[in-house]
Amino acid sequence: MGSGPEGTEYGAEGSFRATLGLPWGSLNLGVHGVKDPDLALAGAKQRSVPNLFNAEDKTQILEVSTSAAQAAGCSDPAEIFAFFTEQCRKNLHLVLALSPIGEAFRRRVRMFPAIVNCCTIDWFMEWPEEALRGVATHFLQKVDLAKDVFTGVVEICVRMQESVFELTDRFRREVQRHYYVTPTSYLELINSFKGVLASKRDDVSGAKRRYDDGLEKVISTEEQVKTMSIQLEELRPVLKQTSAETADLMTVIEHKQEEASATQAVVAKEEEAASQQAEASRTMKEECQADLDKALPALNAALDALKSLKKGDIVEVKNMKSPPEGVITVSKALCWMFDVKPKKVTAEDGRTKIDDYWEPSKKSLWGDSKMLDRLLGYDKDHIPVEVIEKLKPLEDDPEFDPEVIKKASTAAMGICKWVRAMIVYDGVAKVVGPKKEALAQAESELAKVMGVLNEKKAELKAVQDNVSRLLADFESARKKKDDLAVQVDDCSKRLVRAEKLISGLGGEKTRWIESSKRLGEQYTNLTGDVLIGSGILAYLGTFTGRYRVDTVKSWVQLMKENQLPSAQEFSLRTVLGDEVQIRQWVIDKLPNDQVSVENAIIIQRSRRWPLMIDPQLQANQWVRKTYAGRGEQLRILRLTQNYARELEGAITYGKPTLLENVLEQLDPLLEPLLQKAIFKAGSVMMIRLGDSQCEYNKDFRFFITTKLPNPHYSPEICVQVTLLNFMATPDGLQDQMLGILVAKEEPEVERKRQNLVVES
Repeated sequence: MGSGPEGTEYGAEGSFRATLGLPWGSLNLGVHGVKDPDLALAGAKQRSVPNLFNAEDKTQILEVSTSAAQAAGCSDPAEIFAFFTEQCRKNLHLVLALSPIGEAFRRRVRMFPAIVNCCTIDWFMEWPEEALRGVATHFLQKVDLAKDVFTGVVEICVRMQESVFELTDRFRREVQRHYYVTPTSYLELINSFKGVLASKRDDVSGAKRRYDDGLEKVISTEEQVKTMSIQLEELRPVLKQTSAETADLMTVIEHKQEEASATQAVVAKEEEAASQQAEASRTMKEECQADLDKALPALNAALDALKSLKKGDIVEVKNMKSPPEGVITVSKALCWMFDVKPKKVTAEDGRTKIDDYWEPSKKSLWGDSKMLDRLLGYDKDHIPVEVIEKLKPLEDDPEFDPEVIKKASTAAMGICKWVRAMIVYDGVAKVVGPKKEALAQAESELAKVMGVLNEKKAELKAVQDNVSRLLADFESARKKKDDLAVQVDDCSKRLVRAEKLISGLGGEKTRWIESSKRLGEQYTNLTGDVLIGSGILAYLGTFTGRYRVDTVKSWVQLMKENQLPSAQEFSLRTVLGDEVQIRQWVIDKLPNDQVSVENAIIIQRSRRWPLMIDPQLQANQWVRKTYAGRGEQLRILRLTQNYARELEGAITYGKPTLLENVLEQLDPLLEPLLQKAIFKAGSVMMIRLGDSQCEYNKDFRFFITTKLPNPHYSPEICVQVTLLNFMATPDGLQDQMLGILVAKEEPEVERKRQNLVVES
């Protein structure tokens, strides 16, 4: 049985209830969660478990099971409960997965005989070659590998798993240390290979690309130096010729500017005279207009009065039998203006003849349908003198006032206004006429003067345009000369800089070529090297240096046998390590031996949390110093303390945590954390610890150490953590002493080594 999701002790009761769909939760029960496995297994076989349910549970079971039981023909409570028991027996399947390693299995068998008596025991051995090969083929099929390389990788994965089985037997025989290899370790090998290969391909291809870009720039600079040398030789004579042409053009421009200045002086003088003449004409025109403005208001008022007249008003006057004196006077004035002859009639005394204007006006004027148009279109500028002489006395006649005549006829009043306006306008026109003639003559003379002036201005504009064009040509020539000078100067400076760059990078070019070639070979060998490195990450953390070296040599030989590209001499430090990072680790008190450095690389690259065998506290000091140097608060916990709440806080806030001095058994509370059983609740990543949930911060780091020199961890723990052996060995101490000796005796050599690491 696997562990329950909340660590709750469900027991057999939960299993039985869930078979019929009763609410209980997950059936994935832990060995710690089964209260009485013997009772549960025996009860499942014998159809009943005594005192399993209380009265409340039985009532709920009967309520849920009644409908299904009645359909099967069961009616009373005993039959319904028996029906429920039978359904549980049919549907309930219990599977116990127990590791045979250690005393726990023996102890459980002795305590619960039903494990043997009521179970079918199936012993699962290690996976056969076909299974290993099939798993590797399935998980690696999406990796970008050539067909022959893919076949070799799958075969080597199988051989690695088998070789580690042999290695663990040898390890147990020679040094009495236990380590267990499981299918989970094999899956870790495959997953590590996929992840590390993708990462390293990006890193190596990126580094090679930078070198190639640098080489391309150097080669491009060399080509540019040759091109710039040729350009510089071509630009110098062109610059000299352009400078001479610019100087000649400046001489021509100066001569043309003198001509333009002389012409401009003449034009300015003539323009001043024309301006005076134009000002005189303008003054005369304003005087004429002022005189006209006196007559125009009356004229406009008369015209407006005429326009307001209607045909009926005219007809009304025409139809008058005995018109008033005002209408007769208006009719007489119209006859004078339109040259209508009066009719001779006998006067009232009967002896003399007098002029009658009424009848002729009725016939020729008032009866004319276009009379208003004739009035509006009257030639007011050429009224005969004799007509004005006849009309003049009417202007002073009180009976010829529009207000007086309005009483007789509206039409006659409008025409009266018009006649009076004509008299006023004629008087003004006779005064303005001579002035207009003088104005017309002045304007004619002004037009002639302006014509001559415009010709002079055109000549001046032509000269100025010519000067402007020459100046534009000069500016273009000067700009061309300046551009050429800038080009020559820029080309000379760039040529100097490029020659300095090529001179300075002369040695680097060779090194870059070699580095690019080396990185190309490294990229080709990545598949084999990363596969060996992934094997170390998955399997070899718990082994000491001698066993690691022997195993890596055998794996390198496997690469050659399967024709998989890889380096002749493998080094985990070279393939997966970062020299700058390793230098910092050593500063942070990581022992400077090969095993310790490899252990640190495994911690950095592994997907599982590390459990470090650290009797000399070397790893403990290194972890403490590393996070203290970064200014991060390292949480230090022990299983002997009440650590759950503090661990939850560290997980939530992403604080690094060190769990130290563990023994051979780990708290079941840690299982979800070791398995990284992270789930998503909404948009937040969560993890379950015991009976509570907490938010999971991706910055959280977890380290476990034990001071036991030779712990015997069960297979369950071996697959949940990355076991790392930090125990000091003679070989490791020798490496550490060598590093200390070099630092003391040859400090200059050590300083140069560290500087080289930083610079590279």
